[in-house]
Amino acid sequence: MSDPKHLPPQALDEWLIAAAAELGLEPGSVSIGTVLDVARDVAHDVARPAAPLSTFLLGLAVARSDDPDALRALAARLTARAAEWKAAAGDADPAG
Repeated sequence: MSDPKHLPPQALDEWLIAAAAELGLEPGSVSIGTVLDVARDVAHDVARPAAPLSTFLLGLAVARSDDPDALRALAARLTARAAEWKAAAGDADPAG
């Protein structure tokens, strides 16, 4: 197996299946790309430690939603909020 800190894409799929089974969740309801995109955008636009916190909050919001397509819509809202956060921080930074 490869270095666990640098998983190839197929290993992420395997981990998703294993982790979802452990938590009693359906792995097919998760879009790895969408979750990773949110984590990337928040890490770049807000702060790196905000990425796992944001993806956790995204998961909670999706779980509370009755909309089967909630992940993409809520992810888009969170990514937009991160961009707004970055823009507001840039306005407050005199060097920025």
